[in-house]
Amino acid sequence: MNEFKSSVYQSVFDLLTEREKLLSEELTSLNLSISEDTKSSAGDKYETGREMIRQEIGKVQKQHHQTKIFKQKIQQFFEQEKSSSQVNEGSLLQYGGDWLFISVSLGQVKVNDEKVFLLSKASPLGQALLGKNKLDQVNFRGKTKQIEELF
Repeated sequence: MNEFKSSVYQSVFDLLTEREKLLSEELTSLNLSISEDTKSSAGDKYETGREMIRQEIGKVQKQHHQTKIFKQKIQQFFEQEKSSSQVNEGSLLQYGGDWLFISVSLGQVKVNDEKVFLLSKASPLGQALLGKNKLDQVNFRGKTKQIEELF
């Protein structure tokens, strides 16, 4: 496997591990808040506060679950790494000077002083790139760029 691609995998995995840890801590904190909340004489205000905390717990649980799925997906890409001459899920490519990792939609990470954009294969750009080869010209939103590197 390409050394830069290994570094990208590790950076993304570390990012997701840190995100998972922070979300777990937030869940613990929210659960503690709801258990420490005592009923006051302002009944409706108490119930409204508890409901807001419950809704926030639901949001954080959803984010935590999604982070776990993303982490498993990245782990699978790393374990099943295979060389391919075409862009597919798990590909790292340089497209018009930008590094793209077709994996999970997470924005960008910095690896060895290079910005790497993480995008899903279902994204519009991901769809335009799937199945293309190194040195192919790809037109996306009126701009044509070349796939310069593909790992």
